[in-house]
Amino acid sequence: MNELPPGGGEAPPAEKSEIEKAHELANTITVNRFTSKIRGDPAIDLSQFLKQQSTAYPRLRDSLAQIGHRRTSVCEPKAETDSKKDGGRSSDAELRGILVEGDVVVADALHDRIRALAGMSNSNDAGNFATLNQVMKDGQMLWNLHGTFVLGLGAAEVVKIGEGLDPDGITNLQYVNTHVPEVPTPLYLGSLTCNHRTYIFMSRAEGVALDTLWPELSIRHKQSIQEQLNTIFRALRAKSLELHQSGEGARKIGSFSSATCKDTRRSQRVSPSPIHSEAEFNDFLCHEPRRTVTPWIRMIRSALGEHHRLVMTHGDLHPRNIMVKWEGGSEEEDKHLRVTSVVDWELGGWYPEYWEFIKSLSTIPPRGPMSDWFNYLPTEAIGIWPVEYATDMLLDRWLG
Repeated sequence: MNELPPGGGEAPPAEKSEIEKAHELANTITVNRFTSKIRGDPAIDLSQFLKQQSTAYPRLRDSLAQIGHRRTSVCEPKAETDSKKDGGRSSDAELRGILVEGDVVVADALHDRIRALAGMSNSNDAGNFATLNQVMKDGQMLWNLHGTFVLGLGAAEVVKIGEGLDPDGITNLQYVNTHVPEVPTPLYLGSLTCNHRTYIFMSRAEGVALDTLWPELSIRHKQSIQEQLNTIFRALRAKSLELHQSGEGARKIGSFSSATCKDTRRSQRVSPSPIHSEAEFNDFLCHEPRRTVTPWIRMIRSALGEHHRLVMTHGDLHPRNIMVKWEGGSEEEDKHLRVTSVVDWELGGWYPEYWEFIKSLSTIPPRGPMSDWFNYLPTEAIGIWPVEYATDMLLDRWLG
């Protein structure tokens, strides 16, 4: 991942970069339209089509540029100086204010692995949290963004620390751990709260985030990742069907346990009430109190389907949420990249079957080191949903 230097340096302004990406997307869409026409009939008369495009192309280019302008500071949310560190010991400055001090509430009993790591005689022994603090001081700062920290507590455990952490991150993870144990995910090892902060303990995934390796990977390795993800998401889809058949499947659209329905774009929208059907889900998607109901959004609402299957969904299938590890020999042909874990399940739950596909692309810019991510999505498992994706882009434009 390329990070912008402090103060800008010689890096291009973020706004220009986003607008350039929007212009490239407009060109790609237009070229694809030409290609589609010619593929169907190589001798086709394009006169009328070219006339239509002479007016449609400027509008498309301008509208995508407007969206790009609004996304200026969002497309690369991790591009912050020193926001992510891997392998360094946590500094006192970084840990100031996040150590376990004061009144402690053990929300979920700490696993024996955490108690042993911190030298605790039992999960509620507050007197031993000083030992846990020392373990955190000796740990690695794996991730740090907007007041949320992930510390490595050794080779096999981590703790995620922050204020206002989404509880669905815990319950969704527990649900997947329980119902689809063959899916590689972190194991939930307990949690506690202290001074308005939550401490979530989990097993540590081996390897590194896929986005740190992706630009340099060969096609062979990318195809291997795709095959492994297909296996993982087939397991999720198969378990979805099994739970439906047993009567334990989704009764509401949203997170597995809380049934909280979310739509995360430039900001996160949360349904104020439970959603029981795809029609209600579509109403939620097309409702924004700050926006005027126009013929545009009514047209979008009419295009949304209401008969998709509800399936177990991760909701943020981005390379940053896929942990991988090199295995095999030292020679390139002998090396294999194994998916060790799919992390960050806060946005997971029961959602329409197309949701995984469109959300896996929602934060991938059309240009840059991740631009080919679409080619390697596990589409044998999650499907390809171009109509739903195009409609969602229109919805995204309306939401602004």
